Amino acid sequence: MFEKEEKNLSELKKMYEDLPFPEDKIDEAILSGFKKAKEKPEVINKPRQKKWLLSGLIAAVFIIGFLTSIRVSPVFASYVSSIPGMEKLVELISDNKGLMLAVENEYVQEINTAQEKNGLKVTFDSVIADEKGMVIFQTIEAKKKQEKFYVNDLKLESADGTELQLGSYSYGAHKPHGELRTTEMATMDFFFEEPLKTKEFTLTFTVETNDYEEDFQFQFTLEKPLKATKSIEMNKTILIEGQKITIKNIKIYPLRVAVHVVMDPENSKRIFTFEDIRLVDENGEAWTKIANGFTASQLNDNEHILYLQSNYFKEPKELYLVMNKLQAVDQEDAYVKVDIDNEKIINQPKGNMLTNLKVENGRISFILNTEKEFNHSLFVSMREADGKEIDSSSFYWTGDNNGKREIGVEFPPGSYKNPLELKLSAFPAWIEGDVKIKVK
Repeated sequence: MFEKEEKNLSELKKMYEDLPFPEDKIDEAILSGFKKAKEKPEVINKPRQKKWLLSGLIAAVFIIGFLTSIRVSPVFASYVSSIPGMEKLVELISDNKGLMLAVENEYVQEINTAQEKNGLKVTFDSVIADEKGMVIFQTIEAKKKQEKFYVNDLKLESADGTELQLGSYSYGAHKPHGELRTTEMATMDFFFEEPLKTKEFTLTFTVETNDYEEDFQFQFTLEKPLKATKSIEMNKTILIEGQKITIKNIKIYPLRVAVHVVMDPENSKRIFTFEDIRLVDENGEAWTKIANGFTASQLNDNEHILYLQSNYFKEPKELYLVMNKLQAVDQEDAYVKVDIDNEKIINQPKGNMLTNLKVENGRISFILNTEKEFNHSLFVSMREADGKEIDSSSFYWTGDNNGKREIGVEFPPGSYKNPLELKLSAFPAWIEGDVKIKVK
């Protein structure tokens, strides 16, 4: 009865089993994902609340991480086939084991409502929500093949006027821009600072393609009860290359896991990113960082919330938090200092990886030289010599070209007190250790 679904899932599982990765390299493969080259600079606007964004929100298709846990069962096959559009949904979330588990445990609500305007159709397929987040699945269809499908002016509001304290949101497409197609599958991710107090919402956005531009609005109600958050107090301090890090707590939601970490302000290094942090059960099954979407929130320079794929619907006998590799530079190198009058780099992290400084009116650019591909925007803010922050700055980076890529910042033309300092949010320098903390 469900031969088609079982065959598709079996083939995906076999793809994973046939891959020549040793087990200890699988996490590394998951994190690297499928990176796409960018034909032009991609601009990341400076976030107001200094949230860290994962570069490239375009969702990779069939990343291998979730395949370790695929179970080809009649129950799952039945559920996939029973809801319109569910097969499309599974493709969209195939790189997120937590969302796959939510689907398998029927923690997804079908909406299946559509609007069509002037040759452009949008279907609100389904939604998965918890106390502090929501993932919306949609399909956009055009009558003619389009090269681009953009979603602009995305807004989620409560229908009854209750304030939503939105922390972050993102839009992830199924296929990269540039491929001619009539259909686009995508997700809209919303996460909130405080638990939801309403279940009725209004979603508005604009769809822009090569030939169309239309506004859409959907009203919907969350019918399923929201699963309660599982909170685990930790308060454990670990050392990696002499750097003290305290794991305060872990909160497990159906959509993701939030790991609250605090770095000792007396540390000699500024820690940017926890590159391979993961939860691991007694059987070695791992829940890694979110592959496409928000990977962390920065409360301040020394306090971060790290987001992992969720194990909410699995109850292992044992659970461990494991980490090995962190991006970090010396505290005194956490800013790149630039003499804009003489076009000279005054200070940067060790290794002189930034070269070819160019200063134009309202633009500073470098070439970043790395041995391996490094897909991060380096900077998060910029300030003048007197410490005054330069507002309306936007930061960009281009696709990798044999270990070289352009990194830069654009800002309003004007007169600024020299030298300028660019605050780093990432850099190709690491510290390593072997940390395994018992969670349960």
